[in-house]
Amino acid sequence: MIKLLIADDHQVLLDGFISIFDSIDDIEVVATAHNGQEVLDYLDDHPVDLVLLDINMPVLNGVETCKIISKRHSGVKVVALSMYDQQSYFKRMMQYGAMGYLLKNDAVEEIERAIRLVLDGERYVSTQLRDLLSSINFLAGNNKQVYGSEVSPRELEVLQWVAEGFTDPQIAEKLFISNHTVSSHRKNLILKFDAKNTAELVKKALERGII
Repeated sequence: MIKLLIADDHQVLLDGFISIFDSIDDIEVVATAHNGQEVLDYLDDHPVDLVLLDINMPVLNGVETCKIISKRHSGVKVVALSMYDQQSYFKRMMQYGAMGYLLKNDAVEEIERAIRLVLDGERYVSTQLRDLLSSINFLAGNNKQVYGSEVSPRELEVLQWVAEGFTDPQIAEKLFISNHTVSSHRKNLILKFDAKNTAELVKKALERGII
């Protein structure tokens, strides 16, 4: 039995989802929540397989909630649930550990399919968003292709910290690697993105949806 928690601050939507999943034999809605704090409180004391998580909620929003879930409850899968098809929302949820992104008006069949695929370890994005997000190599996994060169997971970590304005020594401390290693990653990234400097590197990474 798949144990599902649904978080949304609109009771009408929660009631609708409960009704939908009542007709699916192997999916059980074990709890609902109206904000992120309620989600975290429930997860601290109860087993859940997957959280359908609204992005815009009071008290603690979906982005921050997802970030905490990925650290505190790493075995729980998260699928973002949103009214918004903006790339920025998508990227933030994925950055913080969500494995899927659905729109609230997606068909019931697609929502069920997304849940099952995510629980099988696959990533899923709403079919309504795939054209918009085609520049983000999300469905292919974590590694990104840039001008034919693969960006490694470690380079991606460095790139994210660089984009936030951290220096090489600060990044080295955060990643527990040497300053020299960080500097080498930065230089490799500049080459892979065919950038003239760090500023252009960040600009190109943002344009391509890499960060």
